[in-house]
Amino acid sequence: MFLRVAASIILCASITLNAFPGIFRKGDFRPATFDSYELTLADGANVNFSLAGGRAVFYCDDDREFEITLSKCKTLKTVRTYTRGGTSFDVDFASDMNEDELYYVTLNYEAFGRRIDNGNNIIYKSGDSLYFWKSPNYEYNVQSCEEMWTDEQSLMECLQPQNDIECDDPVLIGYSDQICKGASNDWEKVYDIYVFIAHEMAYDNIEAGGASGAYQDSAVDILRDGKGICEGFGNCFAALCRAQEIPAVVEFGIGMGSYEDMVGFTPSPDDYADHAWAAVYLGDRWYFVDPTYDMSRYYNDDGDVDVYEDTTLYYLLPLESFSNDHRITDADTTHCQPSAGHCGDYCTYELTRDGTIIISGYGRLDLPDEVNCFNRVVFTEDSAIDCIAYDCFVDCDLLTSIVLPDTVTRIEDYAFNTCEDLEYVYIPEGCEYIGLQAFCYCDELSYVYIPDSVVTIGEWAFDDCARLYISVPSQWQYIAADYDTQPFHIEVR
Repeated sequence: MFLRVAASIILCASITLNAFPGIFRKGDFRPATFDSYELTLADGANVNFSLAGGRAVFYCDDDREFEITLSKCKTLKTVRTYTRGGTSFDVDFASDMNEDELYYVTLNYEAFGRRIDNGNNIIYKSGDSLYFWKSPNYEYNVQSCEEMWTDEQSLMECLQPQNDIECDDPVLIGYSDQICKGASNDWEKVYDIYVFIAHEMAYDNIEAGGASGAYQDSAVDILRDGKGICEGFGNCFAALCRAQEIPAVVEFGIGMGSYEDMVGFTPSPDDYADHAWAAVYLGDRWYFVDPTYDMSRYYNDDGDVDVYEDTTLYYLLPLESFSNDHRITDADTTHCQPSAGHCGDYCTYELTRDGTIIISGYGRLDLPDEVNCFNRVVFTEDSAIDCIAYDCFVDCDLLTSIVLPDTVTRIEDYAFNTCEDLEYVYIPEGCEYIGLQAFCYCDELSYVYIPDSVVTIGEWAFDDCARLYISVPSQWQYIAADYDTQPFHIEVR
């Protein structure tokens, strides 16, 4: 039953940034592969943040004042606040730090006439010197972001409507125009959109704690409801930005919501996504934003909304600091990095730039875990696939339809689990087995015809598919008896 919960990505339990006891001993922390990186302020100004000996050095594009807070990651306790100004300055952090403890460095500054904070910068002291902490996520994330291209064609793709990102919807355009009314440029528009989501909407603890995945997380649904969970907020952010002709994408991965999770996490190619956020293209680069982690309003079981302090700690973060507590598994782009390889003992695949996967061969089809960024599947005429393997298409979020070859006789457990954009699948006559949760959490699935040849359908095979019209032989008329969420309609033949 573990996968029934784990594979239901983006149900995303409520994020809690409370501290947990440390699990590392003295000397366990390792320095990052960089000793400086660029912070970008909300209005587009850049601040170079570097470490030299026991001091932090800052170079800013313009002359402004900063309040810089040093606080312990484990307890979130503020150690000291420093006030600095000018285009260049340094801070003696080392004298206020203990060895081998992680510390947050937060910059508070003014932009657009408002006070804004930049956070998630993590340093530590060893001997007399300061180092950026080496998160195990960083190298993985560099590779995961290879699809976030900046050529004109790719950026244009990040302006188009997608499932759940209805940037062309009149209701959403109206919201976007109203939110951005009075903004002087794209930097201020994106900031206003982020603040609207993070501080005026509410995180739905009821939805996050529910067992069913049949929730609606489209941008328009989230705007109308005023509350949602992480994927909905990512969709909403991307759609509102695209409505202003600003490229943005939704991203999926793992969020570390506690100190213990952050320092103890070890990335793996087999990681399941449990969180979602977004990225936006401003100036000449991509930035990461996580409105869920800056959410200040929480909707609870009793119908009340708990309100906490507004923050923008996860706004316009560079990859170096965003990686401290985020493992990126996939960017929801309609293009992909061309590649080819084996996908079963006798099958091969080819990925093209436009997001098409071409599959050829025979026998069991078993796609590698990292091959999931395509939006179209093509089987060559000479292919003779007879089995769709366990987890084969799990979490292929961009896939909207698939026609399985007539040679397929088995669809194994979890084969299409959490394909959230999948609307139609053709199951051929001759298929005999549909496995456990094979299409569970495919919440956009609208039509499936179960052929007479099917003799086994596993538990919850089509659970949490609230829009599904499913046609079944009479022996399967009670197929959904124990489902959490019933299909829209069951046609019994």
